[in-house]
Amino acid sequence: MKQETIDLFFSTKTLQIFLKMDEEDYAANIRHKVGCMYSYTTAKMRTFEKLGLVTSERKGRVVWYRLTDSGKVLKQKLKDLIEG
Repeated sequence: MKQETIDLFFSTKTLQIFLKMDEEDYAANIRHKVGCMYSYTTAKMRTFEKLGLVTSERKGRVVWYRLTDSGKVLKQKLKDLIEG
C-alpha cells in the first residue's frame, strides 16, 4: 500500500469525511456532518478522486461527489473494521 494512502486515512477528520459521505453528496453537506472547514473537505475529496474512490460532477454551482465501486467497497470495509 502506498504511504500516501496510509497517511490519508490515519487522519481522524479524513476518515470521518469518507465514512460520513452519502453515496452521492456535496462538500458543504459533508463538512457540516464532520464539523471541519470547507476547504479541508474539498481538498480531501480531490485526493479521494485522484485515488479513484469518488468521482465528481458539477451541477450548477455545486460539485457533487459520488462513491465509485472501489470507494463503496473500501467504505464498507472501514465500517466493518471500526464496528468490530
